[in-house]
Amino acid sequence: MRRAQVSPNNYTFPFVFRVCASSEAGSLILLGRVVHGEAVRAGFDSDLHVEAALVHMYAKWGEFGDARKVFDEMPVKDIGVANSILGMYTRCGDVQKARLVFEKMVERNVISWNSMLSGYTQNGQASEALVLFDEMNDSYVEANAVTALIMVAACAYLGSLRLGRKFHNFVIDRNFTVDKNLHNALMDMYAKCGDLKTAWEMFNSINPSMRDASSWNVLISGYGMHGHGRETLNMFSRMQAEGVDPNHITFTSVLSACSHAGLVNEGRQCFDEMQKLSVAPEAKHYACVVDMLGRAGKLQEALDLIKQMPFPPNDAVWGALLLACKIHRNKELGQIAADKLFELQPGHTGYYVLMSNIYAASQRWGEVVNLRQYMKNKGMKKPAAFSVIEFGEEIHGFHTADREHPYWEEVYREVEILAVKLKMAGHVPDLSCTLHDMEEEDKELALNLHSEKLAVAFGIMRTESGMTIYLTKNLRVCNDCHSALKFLSHIFDREIVVRDGNRFHHFKGGVCSCNDYW
Repeated sequence: MRRAQVSPNNYTFPFVFRVCASSEAGSLILLGRVVHGEAVRAGFDSDLHVEAALVHMYAKWGEFGDARKVFDEMPVKDIGVANSILGMYTRCGDVQKARLVFEKMVERNVISWNSMLSGYTQNGQASEALVLFDEMNDSYVEANAVTALIMVAACAYLGSLRLGRKFHNFVIDRNFTVDKNLHNALMDMYAKCGDLKTAWEMFNSINPSMRDASSWNVLISGYGMHGHGRETLNMFSRMQAEGVDPNHITFTSVLSACSHAGLVNEGRQCFDEMQKLSVAPEAKHYACVVDMLGRAGKLQEALDLIKQMPFPPNDAVWGALLLACKIHRNKELGQIAADKLFELQPGHTGYYVLMSNIYAASQRWGEVVNLRQYMKNKGMKKPAAFSVIEFGEEIHGFHTADREHPYWEEVYREVEILAVKLKMAGHVPDLSCTLHDMEEEDKELALNLHSEKLAVAFGIMRTESGMTIYLTKNLRVCNDCHSALKFLSHIFDREIVVRDGNRFHHFKGGVCSCNDYW
């Protein structure tokens, strides 16, 4: 066109920018910038169509500064361009900036709302997504199947079975087409919310010839998360028998399942099988194997594996070793892992907390004080333990030693009663779980006020006898609470289902589904 000496106009440039935006791995970035310069020289840089295509191109490349600069200079910001900016910010995890753009939009369509809902959900702010969904309904914008997919994922993140079922019914009521992605999202939601039976039923409803790796991966991950290691391995074998090739996600789930179930030999075989199936092990696979070896007490073997890795280990790998050192109270190896983590992630509070706990378990209170003072000087705060219990339409959350819940006084009285019943049943408090230097009597009181104990006490008070108590906790359940919940499930003949920061625990009849291995 240029060789024919035909001048491009405001319709020409958008087509070129769209081609540059869709190029693989941004291979046409240089050309796109050159053509942008030509558009400016030709005087079309202020044309709405040209500007919209430019925003889209830069956003697709991840050139957020350039995309925002063009967007800010636009005199008229149509909805398509604004949606590109929204998508750009949500993809890069900057929900705050996305919300600022969203609030300034004169017009919003379902794509705008879905971008914000997705941004909140993907960045760990599922509760905000639920609030925004209600705002969307109030604005009379019709939700679509993509909206449902995002909200089901939000429920899975929160572990809210009640809300998950609500959105499943929403899908049915709206007669949305349930494609593979939505079907898998629903399966994943049920598994992550503790209803593995429904997840299994949904999997079985898929025609065997239509089951692909993603469907198998959801189910394998779900069974592994619930501690069903043997069943996970059986499904892994069935998957291959049905002619579906496992991928890197499959192996991550299977190795994680072996770790949670203590199936070390099987995990080693699975790791070896990856090579045979030409699936190159990634850092996440090494992290799973280190976690598996570490939980089994094979700390030196875990360290040797890290040293043999074909690429530098990341924080997930060293973090797995540090957690194992905390479980087995190995300060020497823990210090090695912590030093690496402090280099790789100097601002990650969790790793400092883990090392502090290792010091505390060894009663090295001076080092505990020094590390906590360092955290305080750096503005780091330990994540507060928080447990949520759901029943009926009610949702209640408890912090450790919570005095803000409206019924905290009643709950404290119930906890005192439960403490007596636990002792009568033979429960001995594990005082090593109190990571502060204090008198034994104070340690016992502190243990009684852990967030999960408060939530379970409230559940026993407020729900009918025999009802299953569903609980979600943001952190790993401590040894003392784990033991106490086993006793409570027997004393009250209740099933207590807990999703903690690592996995599910099903307490029933005085035993836990994890077989005390978590």
